[in-house]
Amino acid sequence: MPTSTQSIREIVMQHPCSAKVLHRFDIDLSLQADLSLEGACQELQLSVDQVLEKLADSESQERGGMALDPAALSLARLIKHIVRVHHHCVRQELPRLAEMASKVASKRGDRAPELAKIAELIEKLHSEMYAHIQKEEQVLFPFISQMDQESIVAYPPSHACFRSVTHPIFMMEQEHESAGHIVAQLTQLTNHFEPLSWACATHIALYSGLRDFEADLRQHVHLENDVLFPRAIQLEAELKSRS
Repeated sequence: MPTSTQSIREIVMQHPCSAKVLHRFDIDLSLQADLSLEGACQELQLSVDQVLEKLADSESQERGGMALDPAALSLARLIKHIVRVHHHCVRQELPRLAEMASKVASKRGDRAPELAKIAELIEKLHSEMYAHIQKEEQVLFPFISQMDQESIVAYPPSHACFRSVTHPIFMMEQEHESAGHIVAQLTQLTNHFEPLSWACATHIALYSGLRDFEADLRQHVHLENDVLFPRAIQLEAELKSRS
């Protein structure tokens, strides 16, 4: 559990998940790295008790979390879970990671030239994944949800831009593969997200955030490729056979 007397650098090094919380309070992991949490809070006129409470909540969530049983969910509910948890992660984490990567590359790029490539790859991942989730939420997911309610009998409605759900699913799976290739490059460039011995707090937080995002993306892709998409294809076949 972080304490008010620990420096920002110590907190991030010992509790990597704390970086997200500190960012939300606008505590700068680089400029305020050597300040105690109490000192950083005084500078920003924050309640140190409130920050400590949020840090404790974050640690608790990291340790806990209920396992999801996707087989027990309807397709519509599974889609809501994917959007609420995994699409939210894309929208929240990739801009934050891109900002940190740019900052670290500009300050530490002379000592670690790979940081510039890391920043470039995160920007590319952000651009691709944002476009990807937009297509899912605006086109594919609403169509699957309609099927789940059996409102589509044999063919897609007239406004659909595809004749079968297999077509957009194939495209989404290709985009998942592209994202996986980018993450694989990031994994290699960061030595499996292990910061160097001289890394600053922002550098450590960046690699920790990338590690967490990689784990979330694996679960995200698994739920879609291995659960949602096969069930949607099967449901479409069943609805067509009934007609």
